Parts: sequence; structure tokens; C-alpha cells
Amino acid sequence: MNLSTVKKFVLIMISVSLIASCNIDELEFDNLEVTPITGVFSFPLGEATYVMSDLLIKQTGDSLEFEEDSTSLYTLLYYDTITYSAPDDFIRISDIVQNGVASPPAYPGGAARQETFSASFDLTYDPDDGEELDSVFYLTGDLTFATDSEIPADIDYTYTVQNTTHVNTGTPISISGTVSNTVAPVDSDSQSASLVNHVTKLTGGNTFTVDLDVTVNLAAAQSLTGLEEVRFTLTYGNQTFGLIYGKFGQDVVQVGNQSLDIDFFSQASRDGITFGNPSLTFDFRNSFGVPVEMDFSGINGVDDSDGSQVFLSGNIVNNPPTVGGSDVNTPTPTTPGETVQTVVEINRSNSNLVNLLASAPDRLVFDVAGRSNPTSTTTLNYLQPTSQITAYVAMEIPFEVKLENYKETGTFSFRGGLQLDNVDSAFIRVVTVNELPFSGLATLEIKDADSVTLFTIADNLVINAPFINVNGEVTDPNGATTDIPVTGEQVDLLANASYMQITMTFNTPVSQTSREIYVKILADYALTLKVGIGGKFNLDL
Repeated sequence: MNLSTVKKFVLIMISVSLIASCNIDELEFDNLEVTPITGVFSFPLGEATYVMSDLLIKQTGDSLEFEEDSTSLYTLLYYDTITYSAPDDFIRISDIVQNGVASPPAYPGGAARQETFSASFDLTYDPDDGEELDSVFYLTGDLTFATDSEIPADIDYTYTVQNTTHVNTGTPISISGTVSNTVAPVDSDSQSASLVNHVTKLTGGNTFTVDLDVTVNLAAAQSLTGLEEVRFTLTYGNQTFGLIYGKFGQDVVQVGNQSLDIDFFSQASRDGITFGNPSLTFDFRNSFGVPVEMDFSGINGVDDSDGSQVFLSGNIVNNPPTVGGSDVNTPTPTTPGETVQTVVEINRSNSNLVNLLASAPDRLVFDVAGRSNPTSTTTLNYLQPTSQITAYVAMEIPFEVKLENYKETGTFSFRGGLQLDNVDSAFIRVVTVNELPFSGLATLEIKDADSVTLFTIADNLVINAPFINVNGEVTDPNGATTDIPVTGEQVDLLANASYMQITMTFNTPVSQTSREIYVKILADYALTLKVGIGGKFNLDL
């Protein structure tokens, strides 16, 4: 706006007025004195209304999920799923390899005949870490006996494994073969049987029994000294299991180690906002027959800009909860056992979750460890190939907030600059109608077309907090008009101004007691902001 235009307009209006009220013949222009014209000018720069629902979507994008309750209170929601399915962490069984040696009685020479002898062996079926087993049901596998004989005659042998039986009939597994005598000092044979549809039931100390029956085919005049040996190597190999029972003891396992991007903080600057009542809920579903104590001490928020971390702490960490295990009576070798649900909520009363989120993390890392059988190492457990722990994670952040120097910005255009000639003084007027439950200071930055700051006017109170009831809700909006003075030098700089950037610094009311004040931000709360410029002019006509 150029004030020379105003001057011309004033002169024309004065002339018209004089002509209309006087006879032209009677006018005398000699020694005419014109008094300077003074007045007030103002014109708007723009108006903006920020509705809370639109403001949230604008500044955080469409990727976030909000929920609005019956009172219009917004809750920010995040969901994730953690799945743990590593049965080898609880118990691992590699190939079981055991050995035995048997010797026949001494037999004197005589007619051709058959002699028999037997031996019984108590062997061990030990997992890699020595856990105590009760029984193992096989999906696949082979039981192999490799037999070496020093007896200088053909022998027929049968191995019977009393503890490994068919699931349906209960018949012990039996393997037979023949070692033929040759000129070699030791002759060998190897025989195998499938473990499909079999179970090995162990006694104390992971013990199982193998019975060996040998028939020696002696030729005429052939004798044995009793020092000859029949040696065997037994192998449970290529095993996979449909079901394992045992006392698995205590192990530390990594239940989850993944991160959740928290877009609310990463998509906009969120320093200065504290949420009063956030919660993080883990809905655990455990189909392992193993109770697991959850260690949440590894949960942390990460600021990707500098790598800083804030770790979860509090009673939920000091007294970790236990996720119940599935009932050992529920599974069969071909059907899964039951799934047990355990819900754990982390909130402000049992953790530092409020402070963790106040650090405005870009990511929340779920580094969750578990300790199996936390109360007893002699608990009977089970697991199956389908066993897993699934945690459905839900983070809920209601918009009950405390603001400390929380900043938001807006811009208003000058439409090519302001040429303010003959201006004695000027001001920038900010009119607000505020339903948001906080007050605000405004810092004005006048910028040119290249976004270079021409001058700054800092920290003017332009937003007054409305009345807030005991529930932290606004009952009536608060309006305010603030005139911010502009100096003469700053008026001259306005000629090159392209736009004005307003940075508003918000704060919630300060508590007069030790109780922190958190206010509710409802979806329909709005802030209306009108910005204009005005001043006084002095025209010499």
C-alpha cells in the first residue's frame, strides 16, 4: 500500500466537498493555509483457523491412527506385533550317540552248534545343555545300530530299545541283523529303523535301556575264550520332534528386538510436549508349555538425530511380570496345546513412560528378553514345532498434555511489500480467539522474498489461555487483541518484506501445587488467528 495514493484521494475529497458547499465565485485562494491531515490506517494481512483435528493430520501426515472418544478427546494409536518362535532356545537335541560292549562266555570246542548270550545297557539321551527330559515324540528320524564283532563266527543279533515305542501300539522298537565272519579280525554290520510315529520315554537322568541278544553260529571244534567283544554304536539321527516334555530349567531368551517408528515425533518437531497418560500394552499369547518372565529394561526411545536413548525404568522393570505357560496336559503329538493369554500394561504408575515419550523419540525399540521358568527349575514343560509367543503391542497416547515452550509456526503474506510513506507510527495487530487450553507468546520475523530475516519482534503475549475446569477441559474460549509496535526503521524495511513468519510458543497453565497440570486437547478445539497492520499517518497537503 502506497500512502501517496491516500494523499491524492484526500485532496480529491476535500476539493469535491468545497465545491459542493460553496459558490465558486466567492472562493478566494490567496493566503489559503492547509492544515496537515492526520489519521489512522489499517488493513488485514490474513486470517487462519486451526481446528485441532486438521492441525494434527497436517503436521503428522496420514500414516498415524487417531481415535476420538465420546468426549472428542483424541488418542494417538500405534500397533505392532512381536512373534517369538525359537524352541531351540529352551531345549536343543542334537544326534544322540551312545556305545556299548558285550562279550560272550567262554565256550569249549565241540560239535557245530549255536550258542546265545545277552546283555543289557542303561544309556543316556542327553540334550545339548543337559536338561532333564521326560519324553520325546518324533516327526522324523532314524535309529541306527552299527555293530562290530571280534567273534570268529557268524553272529545274529537283535537290539530292543525298551524306552522307544510305537505311539499307537506301545511296541518297543527292535532292530536285527547279521555279522558274517570273514578273514578280517573285526567284522561289521549296520541296520536302521524309522522313528516316525515313535516316542522315547526316559527315566531319571535321561536314561533308556537297550537289550542285546546274540546268537553265535559255531563250527565244529570251534571255541571262544570269552575275551572276544561285540561292540555297537547307537545313533538317534535326523530327528525332528512333534512334542517334547521335560524340565527345561531356566534360560534367557530374546523374545523381541524390533523397533516401532513413532511418526508423531519424527514427522514434526515435538520438543516441549509431555503426554500425561500414555500406555503401552502387551497382549501376550503363549503356546509354549513354558512360563516366561519378561524383562522390559531393554525398551528404549531413540532420537535418530543424535542417537540418544531413554530406557524404560520403574516397577515394571524392577518386578518383571510373568507370561503364563500352556497347560502340559493339553497337547498331543499331532495337535497343538492351548494358548495362554497374559496382558501387561506399562503406564505412568509403574514406569517412566511419560518421561520416555517426553524425549520425543523417533523410534521405540522393543528389546524384550525373557527368563524361562522364573520360579522353579523343576517345572514340567513342553514344546512343539508350532509353539510360539506372540505379543500384540498397542501404544495409546491420549491428548492429555503439558506444554513447556512448545512451538508452532505460521506465515502471512505482505503481497509484494508495504510502502508506508508519511507514517508516524505503525503496529502489527494480532487478534486471537482461543479454545486451546494454553497461552502463547508470538515472535514475529519479517522476511524478504529470499527468506532473509529483515527484522524480528520477539516474545509478545498474543494468546490468552481460556478457563479450564478441574477435568482439564476448556469451557469458554478467550479472545485477545494485541498491538505490537513497529519502529520507524522497521517501517522502512517493510517496503522489502515478502511475508511474516509467526512462531508461537505455547505453555499450559503452571500448577500452584506439586500436582502437575495436564490439559485435554479435544478434536473440535480451534484457534482463530487474525493478523493485520495499522498505524498513524501525517499528510502535508
